[in-house]
Order: sequence, then C-alpha cells, then structure tokens
Amino acid sequence: MTHSTASIKMPRSVKQLLFGCMIFGLAIFLLGLFIAPKRIWPNFLIAEYYLIGLGLGATFFIAIQYTSNGGWATAIRRIPEAMSSTLTLAGVGILILFFGIHTLYEWSHEAVVAQDAILLEKRVWLNEPFFIARLVGYFVIWIGLSKVILKNSYQQDDDADIKYTRRNVRNSAIFILIGAYTVCLASFDLLMSLQPHWYSTIFGFLNIAGIFLSSLAMIAILIILLRKIGYEHIFTADHLQTVGNMMLAFCVFWVYMWVSQHMLIWYSNLPEETSYYIFRHFGGWGTLSLLNVVLNWLIPFFVLMPRFCKRHDKTMLQVSIVILVGHWLDLYIMVMPTVYGAYPMFHIWEIGPIVGMLALFFWAVFQRLKKHNLTPVNDPYLVESLPQHMSKHVTM
Repeated sequence: MTHSTASIKMPRSVKQLLFGCMIFGLAIFLLGLFIAPKRIWPNFLIAEYYLIGLGLGATFFIAIQYTSNGGWATAIRRIPEAMSSTLTLAGVGILILFFGIHTLYEWSHEAVVAQDAILLEKRVWLNEPFFIARLVGYFVIWIGLSKVILKNSYQQDDDADIKYTRRNVRNSAIFILIGAYTVCLASFDLLMSLQPHWYSTIFGFLNIAGIFLSSLAMIAILIILLRKIGYEHIFTADHLQTVGNMMLAFCVFWVYMWVSQHMLIWYSNLPEETSYYIFRHFGGWGTLSLLNVVLNWLIPFFVLMPRFCKRHDKTMLQVSIVILVGHWLDLYIMVMPTVYGAYPMFHIWEIGPIVGMLALFFWAVFQRLKKHNLTPVNDPYLVESLPQHMSKHVTM
C-alpha cells in the first residue's frame, strides 16, 4: 500500500465504541432537557463550542501552511482537512443550541432587560434575532471558506494542476483575516454574553489561543493513532515533532493571553470587570482556575521543551490529552460559574455532552479520511514533507 492509495479502515470495535459514546451523549442530553435543563444546556454549549474550536483550529492550521508556503505539513494535511469538515456538524449543533437561548442568556428575557440599564444599552447587539443572524452568518463564512479550500485540495489529487495551490493561498489569506475576526465575535456572543455586564477586549484572542492549541493537540493525537495502525511511513516522528513545536509555542501564547487579561482587570480594579474573576477566584473555582493554568501551560511547557519528548508517541499522546482536558476545563470555567454560583459541580450532565460530541467528531473525521487519499499526492510541496527531506530540516 502506497501513500497514494492508502485509506482508513476503522476497526469494528472502534465503531462500536464511538456509536456507544454517541448514543450515551444523546441519551444524557435528552434526559437532561426534562430533568435538569439549566445544567444540560450550558454543558451542551461547552461541547458545541469545543467542536467548533476543533474544526476552526484545523482550518486555521491549513490556512497558515498555505499562506506561509509551509511544505513540511503537506503529508499530514488530510488530518486537519478531515477535522475542518466537522464544521458542518457544528453548524447543526448551533441550530440545536438556539432552542436553549432563554435558558442560557439572561439578556434574552425582555423583563430582565427592561429592569437593567446596562442591558438596555446593549440590546442593540444583544437581542435574539440579531444573535441568531450573527451566528448563522459566522457559520456560513466558516463552512463556505473551508469547503472551498478543501475542494481545491481534493481536486488537485485528480489533475495535479498547481492553480489549486495558488487559489488556496488566496482563500487561506481571506480565511485567516475574516476567520480571526468572526471567532472573536463568536466568543463574545456565545461565552462572554453569559455574563453580559462583563467585558474584555482580550477575551477573543484568549479563545483563539485555546482553540488553536486544542486543535494542534488533536492533530497530534490523530497522527499518533494513524502511526499505530500502520501509517508510520506517511506520518513520521518529524511531523509529530514539528506539531509539538507549535503546541509548545501556543501553550505559551495561551498563558500570555490569560495573564494579560487577568493582569489588566486586576490592575484597573473596575467593578464591571472584576466581577468575572470574583466568581472564579473564590470557593471551589479558585482551585480549578489554578488547575486550568497547570493543564494548558505548565505541564505542556515543560514536557514539550526536550526534543525527544516531541518525537515520542506515548509522551505526545499524554501531553495532548492533558491539553484537551485543559481546554474543556477552560471552557467549563468560562461558562459554569454563572450556573453553579460559588461552588462547581461535576455530574453526568457534565460528562454526557462532551463525550458524545467527541465521539461524533472522531467518527466524522475517520469517515472523511476514508473518502480521500491520506496524502495530497499531487501537491507540489509534498516532496518537502517526505521523510527523507524532513529529517534534514527538523532539528529543534
């Protein structure tokens, strides 16, 4: 089997596990709608935002490689392309989320807005029709641009025309600019507006950092899984190491954004800003906030410093899982203090939505990998990504 004809065959046991997890997640969600709607909707929001982030982060990864002429990632590009395709599923998820608007967002209640001077000022932006229209618009942009990029990549497999690479350089530049802006706006709408009196100009950049870091971790996990089932001749330790280098860089960027937001709010000491951290620094949330930094920065930073750790499958798998758990915790801390108050709670309502959503994600990714060559065989940069070329350049 060559890289040009390789395709994924998902073991039966894996299929059963994924379908079992999806059914479990769906059952918990449906049960929660009747038993604990005020808990299930925030957890569905976390799971939905997690799925959005994995798809968007993968698309950003592809776009960065095109715009920077980064040939090293060409051989592994089908992995983030498969991840990017899950944005369509996330689009379905956001339609479901619209049914929980009144449970999630206090600004969606006219009676509450009428008695709140700040919400009255913000209702031009924070109103239900415009909120829905914006989110639909974001997804039209994200899915539309990602599908164009993926279509060009797949068509190049058929006719080997370099015009598709040139088109994707242009499309990727457009996606990076518009995508970054709309991701910031989406984070304001979906997450920041849960506490509508609070605001932070750094919040969008912090979310971009978390989204991209978690996507890199997922790319690393998928590389390792594919290496384990016999594709180590395509996905090499050099590829894994370079992804690890990016993970190291973005865990630093994440903590830089986290500290920047925290420091500016602490220093200014304005009540409308400090309310966010008052929730998250006391009671049980303070411990979780500290753990958040440990999982998203401290552990990845020191583990990924040595070169050999980034080339070792088991170590990279472990640190990637730590980052993915850390990203879920980061979102949990953003969302749940407005639901639980002073003390966090963990129950089946927290587990079901994220387990089901991740199972759906993995199923969709492997379904997409089955449909196309595992490498973009006619991409002009593929030679730069082959093992004999990569080993000469990857030294960090």
